[in-house]
Amino acid sequence: MAVSAAFFGRTTLDVLYSLDEIPAEDTKVFAKAFRAAPGGPACNAAITHALLGGKATLFTAIGEGPWASAVRDELIRRNIAVIDLAAGTSYETPLTTVLLNRIRATRTIVNPPQAQVELPSLDPSWKQEWGDPPRVILLDGFHLKETLPLLRTFRDAGAAIVLDGGSWKPGTGDLAPLMTVAICSERFAVPGASADPESTLHWFAAQGVSHAAVTRGPRPILALDRGQCFEIEIPPIEAIDTSGAGDVLHGAFCYRYGKSGNFEQSLRTAAAIATQSCQNLGIEGWKKEKEKE
Repeated sequence: MAVSAAFFGRTTLDVLYSLDEIPAEDTKVFAKAFRAAPGGPACNAAITHALLGGKATLFTAIGEGPWASAVRDELIRRNIAVIDLAAGTSYETPLTTVLLNRIRATRTIVNPPQAQVELPSLDPSWKQEWGDPPRVILLDGFHLKETLPLLRTFRDAGAAIVLDGGSWKPGTGDLAPLMTVAICSERFAVPGASADPESTLHWFAAQGVSHAAVTRGPRPILALDRGQCFEIEIPPIEAIDTSGAGDVLHGAFCYRYGKSGNFEQSLRTAAAIATQSCQNLGIEGWKKEKEKE
């Protein structure tokens, strides 16, 4: 049976330009490669989960605007159920520009101004037309105000709630009592606390979060599993595109954790898939690497 997971958060249209280097100001260049596809942390995680064979439901804001139909159609093509928090509002799907430095495998991301559209809140109940209730929930910190009542319902029902902590966002502290797992980047910093991975891990432990991890790019992942520390080494690779690697890790983790419930094994498998994803352009690079094996 397919693992059912729900993903709460941001969806964009990502336009990625692969360049030998980031261009200087007031110049013109041609990219070496180009890709336009749905993006955003929760969206990319949902796509990864679906590609692995899971059943994904994405709670996000798509709304209207020139990019909305393309994003919505692509998600439907991937068999991802979309609950549009922005339906019937003036919200427009954000267009995000990603400049990828091919030589250094670094990326510079330019987001549009934050939307000022008020979105309606979800009822605190799972609707039958959405299908099977999810066993795993992932949230990236966006649209918390609109979805928090439903998240509390999931927690009360025993679902595992996973935080994608790319950075601290308003409301993150209120979520801590609901979380089962927190997987953060090294940029994540608790306000008023030391900005280092060890402090982040121990803060989550103090909030009652059983499992936590901090990713650090090519350096080892640091993790805490019910008080026990461990590390996951990242093998050296020739990285081509690191944008979205964290999202791939979260999507793969949700899939494996939904199957096994084993934090360390799921995190190790997800880290391997995320590493493979960096070796090609786009978040599906791990599939291309597996096809070569």
